[in-house]
Amino acid sequence: VAKSKKNTPALGADYSNKMRSRYAEKVKPSGKIYTKSDRRENRVTGDMKEDSKENKVKEARYQGGCLCGAVKFEIYGQLRQIINCHCGQCRRTHGHYAAYSSVEKTKFQFISDTGLKWFRSSDKARRGFCQECGASLFYERIGEKNISIAAGMLDSTAGLKTISHIFMIDKPDYYLIEDELPKYKQYHENGL
Repeated sequence: VAKSKKNTPALGADYSNKMRSRYAEKVKPSGKIYTKSDRRENRVTGDMKEDSKENKVKEARYQGGCLCGAVKFEIYGQLRQIINCHCGQCRRTHGHYAAYSSVEKTKFQFISDTGLKWFRSSDKARRGFCQECGASLFYERIGEKNISIAAGMLDSTAGLKTISHIFMIDKPDYYLIEDELPKYKQYHENGL
């Protein structure tokens, strides 16, 4: 049965209608809806400044925080891969061995630290925890440029993996470690 040309939509009309409705639904970050005048060919370009490093908004690579939200942070640099520490202090602080990553302090920023409390765990280090929910968050060696972050506090661990175990000399007998990762008796140069 031949269709009449009168009722047949123009070739591509369905696609154009879909694209028009899709375009109309897009919303600018300001909350305004994109319109035809927002299209690239309709923009004024004569006075636009070239993008520079100063003008670009820095985006957090990682975010994290404690259980209750009283401590939240952002990290703008690459995190070190995760190291599992089996020392007595980490086990007592975390209830089991601790998994830590690390980043330079200059690439770390608090969003909220209202619940943060520091405990001087030795003459060489201090540990940060949330005084509201009790989460064990940080390990910081005095005078070092890095801060260690408990891996469980990160919202995403994409791209991170466990690379070694340290303080195996302190590991208790109640659990086994059967992976093939490097195992060190005590502190290792990669540290916590």
